[in-house]
Amino acid sequence: MDQGLGYWATKRAAISGDRLAIVDRHLRFTYREFNQRCNRLANALRDSGVRPGDRVCSLLQNGHVQLELIFAVAKLGAIFLPINFRLTVPEIEYIIQDSGARTLFFHDEFRHLAEGLQHGVHLDTLVYAGRSNACDQEDEYEAFLTAAADDEINASVGQDDVALLMYTSGTTGRPKGAMLTHAAHTWNVFHTTQRLPIHADTVALGVAPMFHIGGTSVIVLPTLFQGGTVVTLPAFDARAVLEATQKEHITGLFCVPSMWQMIVEELEKQPYDLSSVEFLMTGAAPTPLKILKYFQERGLPIYEGFGMTEMAPLVTILDKWDCERKNGSVGYPAFFVDVRVIDEEGRDLGPNQVGEVLCRGPNMLKGYWNKPEATAEALRGGWYHSGDLGYLDDEGFLYIVDRKKDMIISGGENVYPAEVEQAIYLHPAVAEVAVIGIPHEKWQEVPAAIIVLKEGQSMTEADLVGHCNERLARFKVPKAAYFVKELPKSGAGKILKTELRQLYGGYKASDK
Repeated sequence: MDQGLGYWATKRAAISGDRLAIVDRHLRFTYREFNQRCNRLANALRDSGVRPGDRVCSLLQNGHVQLELIFAVAKLGAIFLPINFRLTVPEIEYIIQDSGARTLFFHDEFRHLAEGLQHGVHLDTLVYAGRSNACDQEDEYEAFLTAAADDEINASVGQDDVALLMYTSGTTGRPKGAMLTHAAHTWNVFHTTQRLPIHADTVALGVAPMFHIGGTSVIVLPTLFQGGTVVTLPAFDARAVLEATQKEHITGLFCVPSMWQMIVEELEKQPYDLSSVEFLMTGAAPTPLKILKYFQERGLPIYEGFGMTEMAPLVTILDKWDCERKNGSVGYPAFFVDVRVIDEEGRDLGPNQVGEVLCRGPNMLKGYWNKPEATAEALRGGWYHSGDLGYLDDEGFLYIVDRKKDMIISGGENVYPAEVEQAIYLHPAVAEVAVIGIPHEKWQEVPAAIIVLKEGQSMTEADLVGHCNERLARFKVPKAAYFVKELPKSGAGKILKTELRQLYGGYKASDK
């Protein structure tokens, strides 16, 4: 067998067989046990008709089943497709039809989705994987494994073969399947472990959803590659995260900013023993400076990263020693990743000039599944065109100012919502905020803030304007404020501004 992703489990069983690999509530698997289960699953899939290159999809909460599928499917030379279970049946149908997947694993929580799909797509094999919150082994999934042999499968797997197919959020249209190769994951592990303290004694918490690249590849796969232990939680809950950190002596956590905000709120209610923690990692969206400072002030090293599905995912990391000196930056590029910033004509921009961020490296996607035109557009010139706006400072540190499509042009001035949001987050009453553009008769478009307040806090639109007037140029100050109970989010915790623009984009702001 070539040394693809599935080989990691084989190799770890040989050299770290008795060490603890996976903790999933009361279930604990050593590397030897984990590899044996992956082998059984790979053989069961082959017995059911799955062949190299076939797509195997899942609707699963985090846990050992999702991880076993990643490695088993790779051992077989097939392609694993984890699907966001927060999508609707029509959205999932599109992904399955587009990918041509014929095998689906699902948890009981998503039975209604699996049953709904059977009317719109053809699936050869459906495997019920039990209830994620019960974590029992008396289900169809265990029977599926038990009926198969645990022999190693000697499939020929090339480094350039696709290992994972991960569909992007589709905020600008239909989602696209990013083809991530075995090599891309190997290079991502190299880049990640070079910058983060992930090693054989690491105990990483897998709580970000594993149907997103951040949930699998920021610390979970690197930890398993290094021979450490991955502790999984089926879904995010701030108290459960802190209790697991205390109980299992977690050393590394990756969460998105909205999760960190809830963790901070829980820590302010009661203390937890976090003495085992060696590092925290944040990414997927701009992290409010007050969250970074909260952990820094408590001696907990927090790294900020910038990545994307198409880069499997690491592009840059802000190292802990640069957090204060380069606050606001997402860091310096990974070792074999190059970053450029270009203008509308494709010309390179100098330091501190805002343009579109381009990146390339051995961890870059192979292309989009069955979409040659989209692939050619995204990878023109051999660089991935991210659609993010940012700049490089004179030391090469990257700063992201916003998504290209989210930028507001007010009276000819560029307003970057992320900058406005950072200023608003400094107000003690604000829990979450999103800034979008709304129509204005004079300025065409102006910023508006949609705000979630902390429990027991109050704020008016006038309060917001007064707060922002002290920190921002007048054209950047929101001209309207809407206070809501919650903001719409994707499964990765990203605020869905497309939905907010649909809800509030029709309102016109008066000249204030």
